[in-house]
Order: sequence, then structure tokens, then C-alpha cells
Amino acid sequence: RLPLMRGLGRMRRGCVQRSMVARAGEVAEDGDRLKIHFRILTPEGEEITSTKAQGDPIMFTAGQGSMMPGIEKNVVGMKIGESKMFDVSAEDGFGPASDENIVPIPVDKLPEGVEVGSILRMGAQGFPVRVTEIANGQATVDMNHPLAGRELKFELELIEATVPPPGLKELVVETSEEGDKETYPKMGDVVKVHYTGSLMENGNVFDSSRERGQPFTFTIGVGQVIRGWDEGVAKMSKGERAILKIPSEMGYGQMGAGAVIPPDSDLQFDVELIDITPGPSS
Repeated sequence: RLPLMRGLGRMRRGCVQRSMVARAGEVAEDGDRLKIHFRILTPEGEEITSTKAQGDPIMFTAGQGSMMPGIEKNVVGMKIGESKMFDVSAEDGFGPASDENIVPIPVDKLPEGVEVGSILRMGAQGFPVRVTEIANGQATVDMNHPLAGRELKFELELIEATVPPPGLKELVVETSEEGDKETYPKMGDVVKVHYTGSLMENGNVFDSSRERGQPFTFTIGVGQVIRGWDEGVAKMSKGERAILKIPSEMGYGQMGAGAVIPPDSDLQFDVELIDITPGPSS
């Protein structure tokens, strides 16, 4: 999949107005888009992992359940710039360990060279799983998080809180240059496009095939790209250039994409449909 000036305000609680970027000392609330650093420690205080050690802070929208309950419960009410240490139960952390999460997988479906003890990364988020046994062409994979079932300590630092702007309600395709108005891509067709992607809320560019000088190709309708692209490019004819305005739920949703696309961000893509290659069924 693709990667991937706030100054307005909003009314909250008794018509108290907050700027879209909360300042030091202001309190985080449900619905805010938060940026945090955190450390995970043993109950004795030994560090297990840290977002600072990994580089980038974590971004998420408070109150939508996209983070573990221990963080969600403790971050609301914190002040911008505040740090806080607290205990987290297994239930509010990485959940209990379950035998249902230990599953057999054929060895030929796993990366070459896998052995007992190997840590694999599964899914779009790279969730860590461990190979516990290999026998008769089958591998036993423990899909419980390595910290599942453990009581932990968390240290949380609230860096920033922003108020998300009103979101788009539907996909919008605005033609800037007409195409041939005859040749439209269908499911299974391979399309070649140039694009520049930016955030709707501030115009910040996060990706551009034009800057790389290399068009991007993908197959329509098979999930290789975000839903807004699959549906938006299918509405364009060959040679057309258009602005795709994509609501968050048709983009990267609550998870966002790394440090460049915050959670719940509406996106804008300037797309040129260069060519269409018919798929096998066309």
C-alpha cells in the first residue's frame, strides 16, 4: 500500500474554545489526536522497550480503542508535557496468554530458514510471533504477544495533543485535466499513475512519485492500495488528472501510517492516470 497552520478552534464543554494545537499545560481529552512517548518496564523497574529507543513517538486518537486499555485509561487527563508512571495489569496491557493463539502453519508457508525460536513479523503492523516447534512439515507458532499475561509498568510522556479537523464524509474526485472519457480501468486491470499525496488538514506532502521520477503501477480492485485509490482511480479515464479527496476510513484510518500520516487523517492525492493495461478477464 501507499505510505504511506492550524489556527481554527472548536467549542468544548460549556463553550470553552480550544485551539487546534494544544499547548503545554492543557489537558488531553477523548477525541484528541495525541503524540506520546512511552517506556515499558518490569514491575521491578527494568526497561523492556521504549519508543524513544526505537526513534519515533506514537500517534493515535484518544478514546477510539486503537491503543491498549492501560494507555487509553491513563493518558486522558494528562497535561501536555507531563510524564506519568503507572502499573498495568495483563488485561489492560497485552492481554492474557491463550492456547487458542498457538496455531499450526505449514513450514512451506513461512520464510525460508525458519527454525525453533525464530521471531516472525505477521500482518501489516509487523506483529511479532514465535516459532515454538517444527515437526513433519508443520510449524507451531505462538501468536500471543511476547508480553501477554504479564503485569507491567508504563512510563508515559504526553508530547502533543491536537484537535482533528472536521472529516470528509465521502470520496471526492475533482477532475483537473480531462482524459479520453472512454477508457476506464476495471477490476483486474493494471494502471500506471503519477501522484502527489498530502494531508487535507495542512497540505503537507508525504509522498510523490513525481519527485522520484518513477510512475507507480498497481492492479485495480485487489487491495494492493488503499480503498480510496481503488475506488477513485476507477472513476478516472485514461489521460485524466484529478484530485482524489479521501476520507480517513478509506485511507489509513485510526492507525495512520508511521510518522507521516497521523491517525484519522483525510488525504488528498493529485493523480494522473497515464496508462491502463487490461487484466486477464478484460
